[in-house]
Amino acid sequence: MKYLTEKIKRIMAAFEHSHYDYMMFKEYGTPDFSNLSQEELYDYEVEEQEREEFLIYMAKKLLTLVQAYIEAKHLPNYYNAFLAEIIPFYKEGKMLSGTVDMDSELMLVYRRYLEAFDDFSIIDARKEFEILENILDSTATLLKDFGIQPKSEPEVYKPMIKICKTAFPDNKDCSHYKFQKTAKCYHPDILIPSLECAIEFKYVNDEKELNRTMDEILADVEGYKGNPSYSVFYAVFYATNSFCSSKRFNSMWAEKHFPENWKGIYVQGRQ
Repeated sequence: MKYLTEKIKRIMAAFEHSHYDYMMFKEYGTPDFSNLSQEELYDYEVEEQEREEFLIYMAKKLLTLVQAYIEAKHLPNYYNAFLAEIIPFYKEGKMLSGTVDMDSELMLVYRRYLEAFDDFSIIDARKEFEILENILDSTATLLKDFGIQPKSEPEVYKPMIKICKTAFPDNKDCSHYKFQKTAKCYHPDILIPSLECAIEFKYVNDEKELNRTMDEILADVEGYKGNPSYSVFYAVFYATNSFCSSKRFNSMWAEKHFPENWKGIYVQGRQ
């Protein structure tokens, strides 16, 4: 069962990553067909078809594996309920459908049924969260090791997107992604569907700016309640100089009374 579990997780991560790329391709990659030559139009249609065929292939492979996994649990009523909800995606050709947040509707159903088991429970994913938090805590060290001394927010989060991808293949770059249209300040740079997690990096120059940014994020917290895809949120503050200690930061964060599913991380930039 361990091998089957890991195989399901790998395929789900690969599907979600490819599905996001596909949704981005459909949203932002569609050209002005009136300006395309016949050859360019053909290339576009071939690429679109190849993306769809690859996703459909993975979706069909995943169904077989998940059926085997749930059936092995000897829960016939649960198994039948799963089939009743998942099979219409395949029969009605809805395997590639996405939510307004560009998540896969198919994967949301798979996760809802699989997370009932300890092998897939987001609550028990302690090791994965420990790895993620170690990476985020080490932001300044990692950037320095790569010879990067950031001068702006994008120079912090863009390298971190690539670094996080090595540990979490389903990591999504949010540079063209509208996670919440109503948010004023918290605009995630990274989404990790397997951990139902969103991460934002902030670049701050002094304690006044740090405090103000915290308040702005706190004002947006209400807008993220009840999100069906993401339930854990990180705000990583990259400080350009030593104006605040980690202890002082933690006190400031605690005083704001953020919900339990929000975590602030203070990173001291390297001079």
